[in-house]
Amino acid sequence: MSRTDDSLLLYQRIRNPDSLSLHCREVDLRLSDDRCHLVLSRYVELYVSECTQWEMVRHHQVRLTDLLRWMILHSQRVPPRANPDG
Repeated sequence: MSRTDDSLLLYQRIRNPDSLSLHCREVDLRLSDDRCHLVLSRYVELYVSECTQWEMVRHHQVRLTDLLRWMILHSQRVPPRANPDG
């Protein structure tokens, strides 16, 4: 699969539509090597009888600063958590 050790697995599905095939799907999130972008990767793999295999990987990235600005502009404020220590 396409994941690396430092990625966060968001979604994973493995299913057998029939006895002759296997369908795998994963979505993960990680920081780019320069740590300036957030990268979302989508991976799909299909195994069919007689060793036929098909796979696709798509990567989407956004600059962290753009994502944070978007979150601040479009999110709801959350009240601070109560401190359980006192």
